[in-house]
Amino acid sequence: MTTLNEICERLGGQFLDPHALAASQDTRTEAVRLALEEINLCLNRSYRLSGLNGATVSSLPENCLPALFSGAAAILITTVLHYDLSSHTNLPADREQLRLWAQHLKRQFDLQMDRLRLQELQTAQNSPHSQWEWQESGRWRK
Repeated sequence: MTTLNEICERLGGQFLDPHALAASQDTRTEAVRLALEEINLCLNRSYRLSGLNGATVSSLPENCLPALFSGAAAILITTVLHYDLSSHTNLPADREQLRLWAQHLKRQFDLQMDRLRLQELQTAQNSPHSQWEWQESGRWRK
């Protein structure tokens, strides 16, 4: 199971900031915390990540890890840009490219959350909805 330290190390590696020059360990931890909170709100769960908020065991499923990473990365880049720390990174990008990257990661996070919600609906045993087939009349095209 993945831990907070592993996620933070991956964030440092992803953004070429292994020595926490632009984003300290606390900043990375806060980004992971905020992403996990959003996952919990969207899925109406209370998942925990080992090493975060005193949790010793992770309950976050493996299929949520890509969303957690994308969300934390988007938050981290936004934080770096907000506090004008981009000059302290080894990233070969200007502020506009970083802003666009953060937007892309946020959209990716939103799409991953939609996918997770859909998976939950599809695996629900006693769901109050049923599957139906779309039947469209061809007359509207005339």
